[in-house]
Formats: sequence, C-alpha cells, structure tokens
Amino acid sequence: MKKLIFLYLFLFLIIQSFGQTQGISYQAVIIDENPQEVPGVDIADNFLPNQEIMVRFSILDAAGTIEYQEEHLCSTDTYGMINLIIGWGVPTSTSTNIFQDIDWNGASKDLKVDISLSASDVFYTDFSFEQLTFVPYAYHKNITATGSMIIDGVSNLNSRLNVANGSPTFLSGNLTVDKQTSLQDELTVNAPSLLNDQVTISANVSGNKSSYSSYPLRVEGSNQGVAIKINGSRSTDNHFITFWDDEKIQGRIEGQTTSNLLGDPEYIFDNVLFANEILRSTVDVAKAIAGVASASSSSTACAGLGACVTAPIPSLIVGAIAEVVMETANLVLCIAEPVIYNISKHTNIGITYQSGAGDYAEWLPRLNPDEKFNPGDIVGVKAGHITKSTENADNLMVISHVPIVLGNMPDSGKEAYYEKVAFMGQVPVKVFGKVKPGDYILPSGNNNGTGIAVSPDDMQPNQYQKIVGIAWSESETEQYNFITLAVGINSNDIASLSLKQEQKIKDQESEINSLKEQLIQMNTALSQLVPGYNSLIQNDQQITSSSQDFIQIQDEYEEERTIVYFKITREQILEGINLAEKTLKEKGVDISENQFFTKIKSQPEFKESFIQELLGSVEKEVEKQSVNDIKSGAKVIKY
Repeated sequence: MKKLIFLYLFLFLIIQSFGQTQGISYQAVIIDENPQEVPGVDIADNFLPNQEIMVRFSILDAAGTIEYQEEHLCSTDTYGMINLIIGWGVPTSTSTNIFQDIDWNGASKDLKVDISLSASDVFYTDFSFEQLTFVPYAYHKNITATGSMIIDGVSNLNSRLNVANGSPTFLSGNLTVDKQTSLQDELTVNAPSLLNDQVTISANVSGNKSSYSSYPLRVEGSNQGVAIKINGSRSTDNHFITFWDDEKIQGRIEGQTTSNLLGDPEYIFDNVLFANEILRSTVDVAKAIAGVASASSSSTACAGLGACVTAPIPSLIVGAIAEVVMETANLVLCIAEPVIYNISKHTNIGITYQSGAGDYAEWLPRLNPDEKFNPGDIVGVKAGHITKSTENADNLMVISHVPIVLGNMPDSGKEAYYEKVAFMGQVPVKVFGKVKPGDYILPSGNNNGTGIAVSPDDMQPNQYQKIVGIAWSESETEQYNFITLAVGINSNDIASLSLKQEQKIKDQESEINSLKEQLIQMNTALSQLVPGYNSLIQNDQQITSSSQDFIQIQDEYEEERTIVYFKITREQILEGINLAEKTLKEKGVDISENQFFTKIKSQPEFKESFIQELLGSVEKEVEKQSVNDIKSGAKVIKY
C-alpha cells in the first residue's frame, strides 16, 4: 500500500531548554492519503500512527545555499504526530555551521523539510518548503537588526552587546548590563543612568589640546559641569581627581578639612610662626633674642693683667629669655588667633591642589613681541609687560616652566605673545657662577635672562630692590646652571637685611662713641704723663707729625678688652618660660587663652621644638655679635 504524506500542522516556537540548549520547536502530523481497508467503507486520509521515520531539516540562505542541516530519527505517536526541536538533531556533512553559529542577520531564510518513511532504508522525500518570515530565535547571541529596535521595558543583557552598524542606539527604558559592553558607535541615553561598577573610557582620539574633538570624555548640554561625590566626609585621604601619566601620579585634587590645614594646629605654629622667618625677622622678637646673647656674655677690662673672666648674672639670662617668650606669645596672639578664627569661621576649606610643580604663575605679555624667552629666564616687568632688560624694572620675576596654577589666560590664538611668569613658589632659575643655599639671586646686569648669587653678608642696601628670590639649592660650577629659587616670599629676607643693616649702623655708632670716650680718657692720661702734651694737642701740625708717637703711646697704655660668651642651656630656657608665665599672670594676662602657652603645656614636641629653635637663634646672634666684637678689637672667648 503506497502511502503519501503531507503537512497537517507546522508550528515554530522559540525555546531554550534548561537555560543552555538552543533550538526551534517543530510539530507536524503525518497523514496517509491511501484509504485504509476496513469492513464496510474504507477510511481515507487517516493519520499514520506509531511509525518510525527519518526527518531532515535544512536552513537555506537567500541564494538557496544550505547554511545548516541536521537529521532526526523519530516515531509518530498514536495520532501520527511528531514533536521535534530543530537544533537538537545530528548535523550532516553538508552543514557548514553548527546551529548556534547561524547568523540571523535579517536576510531572507528558508526551511526545507525532508522525510523518509523508513529508518533503515533511508530515502528522503520533499515534505515542505517554507520561508522564515521572522527571526525564529530571539535569544540567539548572533542577531543583527538592520532596522530599528525599540525596547520599552527592562532589558537584561547577560552577555556582550556590540553596536557596530554606524547608527545611534536609543534606550527608552532601563538597561541592565551584567557583563562587558562594547559600544563601537554613539550611545544616546535620554534618561538618568546608573553605573554600579568601574568605568574605563579608552577612546582612540587624539589631536590638538585646543580642539574639542581631541578629548575622550566630554560633558555638555547643561549649565553645570561634572559633580563628584565621595562616601563619608572628606579628608586628605580622599582624592577627588588624580592625574597620572605613564610614569606615576603627577598631581591630584584632594579633600581638606580645617583640622588638616591647621595640623592640630601645626599649620599655625610650626609652619607660620616660630619655625618661619617671619618670627625671626620680627623686630621685637629679634631684639629680645639679641638681649639673650648680650646677657650671656661678660665684658671685663683688665689693664696689664690679661683676660679676666667673670660669669654673667644668671638672673639676667633668665630675664632675657622670659622677654623672648613673652614677645613670641604676643606675636602668636596677634597672628595665630585671627588666622584660626578666620579659618574656623569660613567653610570654604574643601580641597587642595597638589602637583609636582611648585609655583603659581600668570600669563604676562611681552614688551617686545619678537623677544625670545625660555623657562628660568630672569625678566623685568615694566608696566605689566616683560622684557629681559632688567634696568629700571618695576619688578624682577622668572619665566615659569610647569606652574601648578596658571592665571590670566590670554585669548585663544594669542598665547605666542605671552609668557608664563612665576609669581610665588619654587621655580628653576638660570644663574652664572657658584650658588649656596640662602644666597640672594640678583640679575646679572647683562640683560640675558641670567642671575648671579650674592651672600646675605655681602648684600649692600642698593641691591635690596634687585632681589629676585632666595636660593634653595646650590651650584658648584663657575659656569651657567639651574638652581631652585623661592620667589614671591622673600619680603621677610629684605626685612632681615634691613635689621642687619640697622644693627650694623648702631654697632658703628657705638664703636665711634666708644673711641671718642677712649680718646678723651687717653688725652687726659697723656696730658698728665707726657710733659707738654697739652701744647701738642693744640698744635694741629705737631699732632700730625707726631701721630706715630701718639699711636705708640696709645698701644702702651691701652687696656686689653675681653668678651666672654657663655652657652645658653635648656634649663635656663625652661626657667625663662616659667618666669614669662609668672610675669604675665602678675600683669593680669590669662595665659590659658594664649595659643602659644596652650601648646607649650599640652604638646611636648612643640615645647622641645621651641627650645631648640631658641637655642639655635641665640647661637646665631652670638656669632653675629662676636664678629662685631672682633672687628672692634676685642678678644672673644666662648664657653
């Protein structure tokens, strides 16, 4: 009995078995067209039950080429139905792909079904040929959409999503991405987006720094920019922005609080007050330190007996130290309390900018647009314009190299007529000759951008206005070299030079007065010892002709003057601190309100720092006074 079959039911369903296996559901009923012989009238078109058959599926592309082919060995059920899943069969040798690699690219595809009614003697007969008019497997990983894809609800992407067709992608709903997502073209998001993990932007862009298209990350479309919020409260441990290059961190913008700034409050005391040159150059404190040095010495004249050493009065030393302490405490009261108050009052302490660069600079225009400048050149500022000619300049400054802050940005395209000029901080400067730390750098006078070093001891008053800055590094070469220069912070050094000059004038006046007194005493003594001496001093000519005799007589009768300096001890400073406290209390001063005494009592490290700083300052003052004593002809002894 010949049996013909035809398709009774053809249905595709998208499935994913056990979350792993991919395939297309296929159902059909196999019908026998030949009548079934039964008593009475034969039954025609009856289904074919319980028959073992072979089914072959072929998926063809638009050109009719087989992209995928597989075979199934199966049996019809009691109603002649078969239930198969395309993708679960055995691929044939004709198949060029496995089912998972079929490219559902939107192009036309056909499904051809062949059936063999014998599983042992396989002979395939065409069963059906149908066009696949839609993408049959939406979960498949290789899906190319040539038209628009609109997602109105939540979309879960559990693997990579590649948007590489050159068209924008619009997401009107929520997009949840559990794994890596590569966006090869523009991504437009018209609603707030939340990224719960690290984001790296690796854009293959480059170009001029002035070009907007050169920047990988651009924020636009609002009257605000970028907002950065950290967890918890800010501190110096929080870096809002960190700047890296291929070598290391080159700078950062970090959090800062009042406590960070004051250093509890190291900022005020250790960095701004006693350890700073401001304190040592303050007139009252400097005089008090000089008083300690003077109190530590004894000056005794011993005619014909050699050096006579007498110890200084201890109470004078302690009293002089107490004077230094009180002047320091007064300075702290005048400076520290307003600073602390203002810092605590205002809330604009939020971040600090940190960088390897060390100066604040501004763009300044050239006086001569054609003049060439290099970083480290010393320039003169004349009416806001710079030039290498430093004669009669309003200010003397240095061309910066890599400033941490750069202000007064010129209009776009006019940078060539400006230079970065350091206003404050550390900056490399070009000098000629040897330099020691602490030397003052002055223009060389050659108008070539170079400077020369002058020791503080050799500075002349007419050179003060030529100071560019103070050297913070050294150079041993006699040729050109670069050294680190502190600029914009040397006003204290000028004040210190003025004090030294004032002291030098006072010392010279004292020396002249002393010589006058000695001359008067010597004239009186000589008038009694030398017959006719009074008549000699009345005769100018005779005095001139007898000057050598006068000097010889002076040498014979001059009293030998010896000055002995005793080393100030730590115990004496402690006594001076106690005496200062007692004195201020007797005057009705509440020292508990003074930040200096509060820190002296509460922080041993600050107290020790103060003691060592005072010992060093007194020692420097003794050295200075000793030099003046020796110049005046005295013998100096140090214990």
